[in-house]
Amino acid sequence: MHIAVLIAGVADPKRPLERPVSGQWTDIVDSPTTPFKLSPFDEAALETALKFRNRDPSTIITALVTDGSTDLALMRSVAAYRIERVFGLCPPAGQRGNPAWLARHVMQAIQLPDAPTDLILIGREHGDMDDGMTAAYLAEHCDWPFVSLALHAKLSDDGTLVFERIATSQDESVRVPMPACASISNDKNNRLRHPLMKNVMLAKQQQFPVIKPDTANADTGITVLRVEPPESASSGHAPCRMFDGTVIEQANALASYLKTWQNPSESHAS
Repeated sequence: MHIAVLIAGVADPKRPLERPVSGQWTDIVDSPTTPFKLSPFDEAALETALKFRNRDPSTIITALVTDGSTDLALMRSVAAYRIERVFGLCPPAGQRGNPAWLARHVMQAIQLPDAPTDLILIGREHGDMDDGMTAAYLAEHCDWPFVSLALHAKLSDDGTLVFERIATSQDESVRVPMPACASISNDKNNRLRHPLMKNVMLAKQQQFPVIKPDTANADTGITVLRVEPPESASSGHAPCRMFDGTVIEQANALASYLKTWQNPSESHAS
């Protein structure tokens, strides 16, 4: 069985954005300055693939890293799970967050001539601005069965894939034939395990190929016109205002306070 795991990576939320060397914030799109980390959804997809390999050691896992493919540390953190193939697919700046572009390029990257892909696992949000559309685009492009928001997966005795997910009123199981594509949501039972230290050390010696598709004749996609870091809150600024008194008194105070916003010159710090 050949499983491909698509990993986006997210900017490390614990690190502030650093200005590019050029001094122009627009350059951060092409050359990110903040380290990348696995998102909770990346981790859930990777753990699901590892569980397949636990049941069948002959399983081959391919990890394709997209948005974070410029971060060597992220690539090595993925390889530390003894993944057979780890490489990157670097979207051009104008195609970041474009699921249609990614769908057109993924299959060319992940296929093996002697081991066709049986299953693609992808986090429910994959670098597409929280739209959650990348997995669906990919499945449609491949014309494969698609299961969304899966929590667990297994291979049944008859060779079909069984996915479990939470429905509105109860849990449900979805059975589909291979090959298939599934988006994975995070759950307490698919938290990513810790890698073995010996594999972490081996991964530090690895180098990883990164595919950079030729964009000479491609659509320009999105053009970034301006990039600025978010404004930092001034020191001592209160994030909220508390009203005392009865419910009626609080409601009247809130109404009076909101009316002051009609005057832009009036200060609302409190």
